Amino acid sequence: MLKRLSPCLLALALPVGALFTTPAKAADFVSLTYGPFQRSFPMSELEEFVSTQEATGQLRALMRLVPKDDQAKLLQFLGMRLPFNVVQTDKILGSPIGKDLLKQFSQVTIRRDTAGEVALRGAMLTAAASPEGLSMMSFLKNYPAETINLDLRKLNQMLKKQDGMMSMFGNLRP
Repeated sequence: MLKRLSPCLLALALPVGALFTTPAKAADFVSLTYGPFQRSFPMSELEEFVSTQEATGQLRALMRLVPKDDQAKLLQFLGMRLPFNVVQTDKILGSPIGKDLLKQFSQVTIRRDTAGEVALRGAMLTAAASPEGLSMMSFLKNYPAETINLDLRKLNQMLKKQDGMMSMFGNLRP
């Protein structure tokens, strides 16, 4: 009897489950920390910074504290586009290089929980599947939290490392 009821229960449970589950919220705000200083601002200010290379609003106040060469590295990082679709991105993230990338970048994101690498993977896959494709900005916009918190000093240290982010991306091919 249970075997006959199982398909019926499943058919009823799926629509009910869909009513009570909500998709993860994508990041609308960015919070940047640079040493003891922290500023939060709308994602739109970061998008404007990337497109115009001029910081506005709350981002401007933080960028005044960041040396010009670090600002240039940040702009280069944020403007980076990767030629990978969602399937290729999934394969890369499952590789040793991809796992190392997630581990390194999870050091840059500040979270209160331990889901850093999972959140990063989800954001990268969602960004790769988006119409805009995989870029640093699409990744940030698809991060599964209302605010993505980034430590700029740790990001800068990671980018300066010999085997840092830029060289890791340079070694990947679709």
